[in-house]
Amino acid sequence: MLHMPPSHQRHQTGFTLVEVLVVLIIVAMVSGVLFEALERAYRLQDRFGAEIFKVQQGQMALDWYRQTVQGLYPDQANGQNIFYGKEQEFSGLSSSPLGDEYGTLSPITWKIRNNRTNNTGELIYIQDKQETSILIWRSKNSHFVYLDEQQTSHQTWPPPLGKFPQLPSQIQLVAEDSNDPINIVATPRGNSSPQPRLQDLFGTAP
Repeated sequence: MLHMPPSHQRHQTGFTLVEVLVVLIIVAMVSGVLFEALERAYRLQDRFGAEIFKVQQGQMALDWYRQTVQGLYPDQANGQNIFYGKEQEFSGLSSSPLGDEYGTLSPITWKIRNNRTNNTGELIYIQDKQETSILIWRSKNSHFVYLDEQQTSHQTWPPPLGKFPQLPSQIQLVAEDSNDPINIVATPRGNSSPQPRLQDLFGTAP
């Protein structure tokens, strides 16, 4: 004859309802914390991803600017594209224009447009009468500065007094901003004055 153990000695199998509820509550709390952390991580990724993109975009735009300035080439004395620079604009011939004409001497213009309403500066590239906005930054006053061989700065090129080569030694893009001032220097790599031609030396026909 089999004897059943007392009820208090029987081994319980499975979980009670209270234990299941406790486990569910703990899982819900942990999941909530994890989802909140994941959402915060995604927000940070989106924010810094956009910042990194802006930095990369700005660096690329400045590389374009340096590229065209490094390719500046002097035009002949009677040419139509002699380099001329003002505080807000300069133009001349470049062997490194932006676009399909790379390697070909092309007339280019760089212009700064200051917006006093929202305190922004805009760098604009002009070629074939088409304007392209390249970069926008925060600044109350942005302008170009032209340096001669003695590193003396000038507001225009050529300067009003003295005899200077057609191209400046350096061109600076200066943006006056108290938080993050900009000072970008670009240097023409070619000759600063055109090579003399036979008609220039001897007055003969080309």
